[in-house]
Amino acid sequence: MMNHWAFKCKDITQLISKSMDEKVPLRIRLGIKFHLMMCHLCTRYKKQLELIQKAMKNFENTDASALPAKKLPDDVKEKIKTYLVHPNNRPK
Repeated sequence: MMNHWAFKCKDITQLISKSMDEKVPLRIRLGIKFHLMMCHLCTRYKKQLELIQKAMKNFENTDASALPAKKLPDDVKEKIKTYLVHPNNRPK
C-alpha cells in the first residue's frame, strides 16, 4: 500500500466511504484530496463508489412495478430451499 501525506490507502478508502455518508473535518478532506492527487488506485476506488452511489440513487427512483417480474422455476426454488435447510447437500 502507498502512503501519501500521513494516510495509507487502507485509511483513505475508509475515509472516502465515510465522507460520502457524512461530513468529515477539513483536515480529513484535505488529506483525502492530497492522497488522491498521488494515488491512482484510491482515485479509481472513489470513482467506483461514486458510480455505485449514482446507480443506487437511480434505482431508488425507479418504479418497481415498471420492472419485469421474473419467477424462479419450481425446481430452482426447491434446490435453494434444500441448500438452506441442509447446507451439507450443496454441490462441491
